Amino acid sequence: MKTIISMALVCFGLCLGGCGGLTKGKAAADAAIVRFHEQYNAGRLDAIWEGAHPKFRSASKKENYEQLLHAVQNKLGKVTSTANVNWNVGAFNATTTVKMAQKTVFEKGEGTESFTFEMDGEKALLVGYNIQSMDLITK
Repeated sequence: MKTIISMALVCFGLCLGGCGGLTKGKAAADAAIVRFHEQYNAGRLDAIWEGAHPKFRSASKKENYEQLLHAVQNKLGKVTSTANVNWNVGAFNATTTVKMAQKTVFEKGEGTESFTFEMDGEKALLVGYNIQSMDLITK
């Protein structure tokens, strides 16, 4: 009986130890979004690109990424505030993914930003970014 209990405790401990990304993912993604917006507002688009996960950089050409963010900057301006409206942390095949939806207010409009991060230790690395905004279309 002691052996079964000991094995159960060891398995439980291993499960908890493997869930570090799950428990720290939301906080790490929140910090990554703050950093993203700071770099965006400062015009440091190269810093966003270089700090992103290799999956992000391989998904599109750097020129396309820059065109998107330049269009957002030109039409919407700088970020003035943002609030989380939805988030999800999941793990599959030892990879922790964090998805965040933000209601973001810019100087000249607003939109919903969607971020996808992959955990690398305790750091959330950008894997995907999307923005939905009528102001991007109508302005």
